[in-house]
Amino acid sequence: MSAFPRWNLPATRLGGAWPAPLFSGRLSCSVATMSKAIRSGLAGLIVVALGRMAAKGRLPRNVFAGIRIPSTLRSDDSWRAGHLAAASALTAAGFGPLLAAIAVAAKNPGPDAETVLLRIGNGWLLAWLGLATVQASRAARAVGHEPLP
Repeated sequence: MSAFPRWNLPATRLGGAWPAPLFSGRLSCSVATMSKAIRSGLAGLIVVALGRMAAKGRLPRNVFAGIRIPSTLRSDDSWRAGHLAAASALTAAGFGPLLAAIAVAAKNPGPDAETVLLRIGNGWLLAWLGLATVQASRAARAVGHEPLP
């Protein structure tokens, strides 16, 4: 018996569409599994939202969110240029943990498969964030302001 209680939620049908094909019968997963899936999914959603805001030019220079490297922090122009260049990679970065969380929550794999899925999602996130950072740095340095000391 697991130390964590299990959630037994009936599968719902939204007009016969999703999520009915994902759930057969009842969704049964532990609180710990659901907690990990929710955290991973929220992280993915936040990164996707930041990527979309960057693509639309609605991510102002701030102290909390964005690609905060010296070249993008140099000026507002370099911030905008860097984030516009990295917007697609930033958006793609968030889909890894989001899809991994959906797979873990929907299919309730064993503990080993759950760990592998969530780590694959996190690896996806880190790889795409690395690419986004390189793209942002190159675009921000191309803006043409004086070099950093």
